[in-house]
This record gives sequence, C-alpha cells and structure tokens, in this order.
Amino acid sequence: MAETSLFCQINTSATGPAETAKKHVPVITVSGVIKVGQPFVVTIKVGEAPHVMESGHFIQFMDLYSGHIYISRVDITAELNKPEVTLTVVLPHEGKRTLRAFSRCNLHGIWEGTKEINVTQ
Repeated sequence: MAETSLFCQINTSATGPAETAKKHVPVITVSGVIKVGQPFVVTIKVGEAPHVMESGHFIQFMDLYSGHIYISRVDITAELNKPEVTLTVVLPHEGKRTLRAFSRCNLHGIWEGTKEINVTQ
C-alpha cells in the first residue's frame, strides 16, 4: 500500500522513515579525479539495502543533477531491471559541486541522495 505522506515531499534519509529510507535513498559513487571537460563515471544505486523490482512495487526512474542543472533521466522497468545505473558525465566548470540523484518508487514517492564533488582544472 502506498504511503501517501511520502508523496507530499522530496524524501531524504533525514525526512523519511529510517527503514524505508534504507531501500529508497539513491547512493552516488564517482570514479577517479574529476576534471573540467573530462568524462567521469557516476554510478547511482537505489538504497543501501536492495529495493524490490516487482510489478506492484518498483523504482520507476532515476534523475541526476549537478546542483540544479539537469543531467540525465533513466526510466526503469519492473522485473526486467535492477535499480542501478552507470552514466558517463562531463562537467564544464571547476569548483565544488553537489551531485543530486532522485529516484521514484511507485509506492513510496521521490527520494533524494547527494554527493559532494570537486571539479578541478
């Protein structure tokens, strides 16, 4: 059954129920040194604990942003995918940035995870 209160906000590990957050907050990892204009790999996995991917309960999509700048969306199909994606990203400006990933569960709403990165010359 859907938890309707979770659909009234963007949920995080700080705002959502702890047990639900463990299965819904996107976890972002990056590889290597991040340089201006150079591709680097970003992996987004939904939850510290595995999230089910059944026809009645699944992750519908994941979005990636750098701050408020939209980078990508990946739509996911129940039963045929697991909620983990790897993207190759290029950022054009140096400095500290916050990568923000959003995932949407059909029963538990939208969840946000973040990762601070430093883009160098």
